Amino acid sequence: MSFSSYDSVKEQIREAIDIVELVSRYVPLRRQGANYVGRCPWHDDSRPSLQVNPQRQSYKCWVCNVGGDIFSFIMQVEKVDFREALDILAEKAGIRLPDKRDGVRLDGFLKKDRQNEKSGQNENVEDGRSGINDDPAYVSKKTLYQAMQWACDRYHHALLNLEEALPARKYLEDRGITRASIKQFQIGYAPLERDWWINQLKGDPKRIGILEVLGVLTRRQEEEGGEDRSRRSNQPYDRFRGRVLFPIRDTQDRTVAFGGRVLPNAPFASRAKYINSPETPLFSKHRLLYGLDIARLTMSKTRRALVMEGYTDCIIAHQYGFSDAVAVLGTALGAEHVRILKRFSDKIYLILDGDEAGRKRANEVLELFVAQGADMSVLTLPGGEDPAEYLESQGAEGFTLLLEHESLDALEHAFVAGTRGIDLNNDIVGGTAALDRLLAVIAKAPAMLGQIDEQRILRLEKTIQRLSQRFGIDEGQVRRRLKQIRSNEQSRTQSRTHTRSFEGDTFGAEPVVERGSVPDSRHGIDESVWNDPRQWPDGLERELIELWLADPTTHYAFWEHIDTDWFRSPITRAISRKSNEMFDREKLPTFENLLTSFDDVRMKNFLVDLDESGRAKRMVPPAPTVDAEGNTLEHEAIEQPYTEETKERLVKEIIASFDRRRDDHRHRLDIGKLKGDSLSKEEKIDTLANLLERQKKKHEKK
Repeated sequence: MSFSSYDSVKEQIREAIDIVELVSRYVPLRRQGANYVGRCPWHDDSRPSLQVNPQRQSYKCWVCNVGGDIFSFIMQVEKVDFREALDILAEKAGIRLPDKRDGVRLDGFLKKDRQNEKSGQNENVEDGRSGINDDPAYVSKKTLYQAMQWACDRYHHALLNLEEALPARKYLEDRGITRASIKQFQIGYAPLERDWWINQLKGDPKRIGILEVLGVLTRRQEEEGGEDRSRRSNQPYDRFRGRVLFPIRDTQDRTVAFGGRVLPNAPFASRAKYINSPETPLFSKHRLLYGLDIARLTMSKTRRALVMEGYTDCIIAHQYGFSDAVAVLGTALGAEHVRILKRFSDKIYLILDGDEAGRKRANEVLELFVAQGADMSVLTLPGGEDPAEYLESQGAEGFTLLLEHESLDALEHAFVAGTRGIDLNNDIVGGTAALDRLLAVIAKAPAMLGQIDEQRILRLEKTIQRLSQRFGIDEGQVRRRLKQIRSNEQSRTQSRTHTRSFEGDTFGAEPVVERGSVPDSRHGIDESVWNDPRQWPDGLERELIELWLADPTTHYAFWEHIDTDWFRSPITRAISRKSNEMFDREKLPTFENLLTSFDDVRMKNFLVDLDESGRAKRMVPPAPTVDAEGNTLEHEAIEQPYTEETKERLVKEIIASFDRRRDDHRHRLDIGKLKGDSLSKEEKIDTLANLLERQKKKHEKK
C-alpha cells in the first residue's frame, strides 16, 4: 500500500467514526460544555477526568496525561498495535482496507474442509482470491461475522423460548448460572431436530454453505442397507444439536465459535461431553480465550487474569465478582494465550481442579513463565473441586483468601510437583533427576534460545538462585548444568523443521500493511527518545508546534524560513517532515491530519498535549476542561484576541529565535575552527571575517 493511499484510508476511517460514540462504548460519557467527560478506563477514577473533544476528535485524561485520537484510543483500551486498531476501526466504519483479503470462496473452502474431515485433519484454509464481491461463491469476512451472530441469536432465542430447551434451562439453573448471566454470555441451545437449521435457512444453499464454513453445520456419511446395497446420506446437520451452547467471542465482541456441552440423560449423552467449533476463517482455539470479551476491561484495571478450565467455572466466577476470569477452550494454556493476556494484565493465575491436574501442567506453566516473561502463579483447589463448586461452598471471600495464600508461583509449583515423593536430603539420584527435569524445561524455552532482554536475564538469575537454594546445590553447578542442557537443546532445535508462526490472520490473509512498505515516518519515534526527556522538544520548539497546531496556516512561513535539520529534537523533526509531506501534496497539516498521520500512540499523546497547552496559552479560546476532581478549570484570560497581526508577530518572534539559535551554533563552530589547526591562514582570515560580519548584523538588528 502506498503512503498516500495508506494515509487516505486512515482519514476515511477518522471521518467515518465519531470519537464520542466510540469512547462511549467503553466509558459512559456526559456532556460538559462543548466537550464530554467520563471516568478514565486506565486508572481507578472516582470522578470523571477523561475529556473527549468532539470538534477536534481527540481525548485526554488529565490525571494519566494520556490522550490521542480514535486509533490510539483503541490501541490503548484494546491493547493492540496500530495495524490491529486500523482493522477494528475499519470494520466498525464499514470501510474495506486496500489489498486485504477478508473472505473465502465457499466452493474451495468446503471442498478442502470435507477432504480434511475425511483424513481426520482440520487445517486453516487460505483464500486464494481477494475482494471478488461479484463472485457468487465469494463471501466476505464481514458476512461471516454477521452470519455467526445471527446463528448465536437463534440459539439464544431457542434456549429462552423452546419447550424442548427446558432440560437445558434446568441444567444451567442447577449449575448456579443466573438468567442475567445467560443473557450476558448469550448462552444458547441447539435443538435436536436434524433439519432445524435447514428449515431456519429455508433451504438456501449459499446460506447453508456459509454455516458449513463456520462449522455450525457439518455432514457425515452414513451407510444404511444390507451387504449388497448401501445408501449414503450426506445432508448437512447441526454439529451441536442437543447441546447447551457457549458462544466464544473475540475482543471486538464478535461471535466466532461455539462450545457445546451435552446434557445429562440426552440422546447423545454417551458422546463427547464438550465439543468446540472446528478451526474456521474466524476461529483458532489457540488464539482465543472464553470470556475475554467481557473480562478485558476489568483486567486492564486489576492488572490480573484468572484462567479457568471450563466455561461454567468462568461464568460462576463472574457472578461472584471475579470479572477478570477467562477460560481456555478445551486446550492447555499456550504461548499465544499468554501473549494475549499480557496485553491486559501483569499477573496470570491458572486455577486448576486438583493435584493431578497441577502435576500434569507444572512443566508447561514453568516454560511459559520463563519463555514469555509472564508473572504466573498456579492455584490448585483442595478436594478436587472445580472453581464453580468451590465458590458455591466457600464464597468470594474464601476464594480470595485461597488465591492470596495458597497460590504458588510457576517455579515453586513446578518444584513441588517435580519433587513430590523425593527425599532431597537422602535421595541424590532422585534429586538430581528432578533438577535436570526442571532445567530442561527452562533450557528449551524459546526466550532462552535467542535474544534475552534484561527482565528475562533477571528472571533467569532469580530462578537459578532459588533452584540452588531448594536443591542445596552450589549456584555455579546449577549454571553449568543448565548451560550443558541448553547446548544439547539448541543442537536439537537447529535440526528441527521450523513450523509456521501464527502471525497475522488465522486463515492466511495478508497483513493490512506489509512492514517496511510505507515510509518510516508512520512507525513513530525510537523508544530511546521517549525515554530520554533531553531529546524532547525544548521551549522554543514547543512554542512553534503549539502555534502550528492551533493555526496550521503558519506552516508555510515556518517551512520557508526554518530547515527541518535545525530542530534539535527527533520528535520535532518527525512532525516537521510529516507536515512538509502534507504540504507537498497541497494538504493543510491541521491538528486532526497530523494526529491521524502518526501511528505511534506516544506521538499522538504528545500532539494532544501540545495542542491543549497551546490553546490554553494564547492561540485560541480553550474549551472548558476538568481536573482530577471533576471540577471545571478556568483558564487565564487571553490578553488579546488572536488576530492576523498577532499571528504575524508570533511567527516573526519564533523565526527570529531560530535564526539566533542557528547563528549561535555557527558562531561556536567557527570559534572552534579558529582555535584548531585544521584551517589554513587564508581560511582563518575568511572565517574571522564571516564572524565579524554576523556579529555586526546581529547588533544592527538590536
